[in-house]
Amino acid sequence: MRAGPVFFFLLLASAGCAPYPMAGGEAVEADRFAEIKSGIALLRRLNFEHEVVVEVQGREAMRRHFEGTLEREYGDQKLRNMALAYARIGLYPEGLDLKNALLDFYGAQVAAFYDAAGKKLVMPEDLATSVGSSADAPVELKTMMGDMVLAHELTHALQDQHFSLQDRLRPSNDDDARLAFHAVAEGDATLAGFGYLFRGTDDQFLTLMGQTVQDSMRAARSGLTGVPDAIVEELLFQYYGGVSFVSRLLRAKGWSGVNLLYGAPPLSTEQVLHPEKFFDLPDPPTTIELKGISELFGSDWAEIENNVLGELMVRVLFRRFLSEEEAKRIAGGWDGDRFIAFRRENEIAFVWATVWDSPQEAEEFLLGYRAILEKKYPGTQLPAAHGYVERRDHSVIVVEGLERSRVEERIEKVWRDIELKEKPFSN
Repeated sequence: MRAGPVFFFLLLASAGCAPYPMAGGEAVEADRFAEIKSGIALLRRLNFEHEVVVEVQGREAMRRHFEGTLEREYGDQKLRNMALAYARIGLYPEGLDLKNALLDFYGAQVAAFYDAAGKKLVMPEDLATSVGSSADAPVELKTMMGDMVLAHELTHALQDQHFSLQDRLRPSNDDDARLAFHAVAEGDATLAGFGYLFRGTDDQFLTLMGQTVQDSMRAARSGLTGVPDAIVEELLFQYYGGVSFVSRLLRAKGWSGVNLLYGAPPLSTEQVLHPEKFFDLPDPPTTIELKGISELFGSDWAEIENNVLGELMVRVLFRRFLSEEEAKRIAGGWDGDRFIAFRRENEIAFVWATVWDSPQEAEEFLLGYRAILEKKYPGTQLPAAHGYVERRDHSVIVVEGLERSRVEERIEKVWRDIELKEKPFSN
């Protein structure tokens, strides 16, 4: 469900302060830029293989840039269908204009970004030379934060030149894995940007960074109350999840160890949220292929979305209806899923197949999802009109939007033809 363009950006809140304006300026000062570029290459132990183009744009031009990227990667119809599909399951509010929600979010929160497709670093006119926490902040603070912004984005340029970011980030049918890769890149760049600022990344620095990023994310959430939680969380996760995950390898093996992640990255948000499932006892996700769903959805239904939600989005979904504690506990048993949504005129329906670490955790998901259905459709007789949920061993299948009688007549083929495979994993 990641309707995010293929570029890497620095959120205004990610530096540990409130949104900050830049001092005036229409270009990055060349000597300072060269100094930061040299410093970040030395810190990351990677050389720049090509020059980095820096483009300064006004906020409206940046918005048009974001809009053009969304159009190329998704298109308006795909974004509308995604909004309908994820509203049906409960991740998005009904009637969400996903395209404008994303554009508004990027426009308000992005300090700068590296465009992997255009191979350039883009900064707004009001953020081109220095940055501070308020208009009357000391010049030294603005300069320091401006240096961090440039160091962060230059790290993304290094990643792209050495590890071909664009090829790894195209929209796919496993956006959970794509988000996990994003977290590696953002965690790397955040640690490198601040590491440049503080001239090193020792244990004390890494401990401080972990707490600073967590505090920043809490502040960011409180300031983004009008944005759907699913959009906010998948963006913030790249920072808090990425910093925590990358810090573990940086502490143990240095930057050369971090570089290895681009050849063998985490395969799911589960592995980023629980690094021990990547580093200690590798637990790759289970992939699910649904071969029998044509029995459920006739030719008059058109497929509009086919993707993996992953542990992070399962957690977000459940906390929209249940407590944070319940959501984390239920989502923590995730081992794999496949979400496929269909549209017939104004009707939206979906099948969601899930796999859990144990039958007990599958049962916990089953009971939790039934509680969600009762809240989504209050006052109705749940089984008759809206939802089908069934567990068999450690798997659970959910169907919404079809009459239960139709599902019960045809669901056996779905169960019989489901194919589960462990995703290839190496580290």
